[in-house]
Amino acid sequence: MSASSAAGVSMPVWAHKSKRTTAYTQRLNNSELLSWNVTNPAILIENPQQTIVEVSLKPRVARRYGSKVYILFESMNQIDIYDDKGTVLGFIPLSMHVKDFAIDEKHQRLFVTGETSYSIYALDFEGDVLGSFGEFGNELDHQLNGVKSITCDASGYIHVLDSHSNSIKIYDSQGIYLKSYGPRELYTKTRLLTIDGYNSITAIGGKFADTVYKFDISGQPLG
Repeated sequence: MSASSAAGVSMPVWAHKSKRTTAYTQRLNNSELLSWNVTNPAILIENPQQTIVEVSLKPRVARRYGSKVYILFESMNQIDIYDDKGTVLGFIPLSMHVKDFAIDEKHQRLFVTGETSYSIYALDFEGDVLGSFGEFGNELDHQLNGVKSITCDASGYIHVLDSHSNSIKIYDSQGIYLKSYGPRELYTKTRLLTIDGYNSITAIGGKFADTVYKFDISGQPLG
């Protein structure tokens, strides 16, 4: 993947320790979004009774980076950006279906997945595609089959949770495969569900999403 990037920007400082976590990035659920005063957008649709009703859209992916929240709402072809007071700062247009995304604020770009089960796309903040990587398959370490979740670390590397191998694979900013990692003692019935992180990586797994694994950005277990 060849992807030119914009000049770096300074990282926002997170200071509301009493109310929210100090981690730079965090995946947010519906209840956590309420503390950000985020109002879900609404659309008008026609119900089976041919009456026009207003429907509030639910967030498909909501991620905090520093003092900003990036949200992909259902039925929307854009990622909305909010500040810590719930004010809309702007949006990133999307030209493809997106299952998950990771923001690289330092280089003003984002990585998205969802168009296929094995591709990762790099976009700038205008929504333009800078490049892509990913090869379908199960036999080689660098191949992907069923991307579940992605995140981008402090070094600009992309961590990809692959469904088939049930492992996390690291690629550099050009899409070059580096290594795979995961829990050392992973029961065959324990499936990893999602990943998050910037200075370290957190993987959530288990039937009830109640098992947490932590790694440094090189894939070494923490704790």
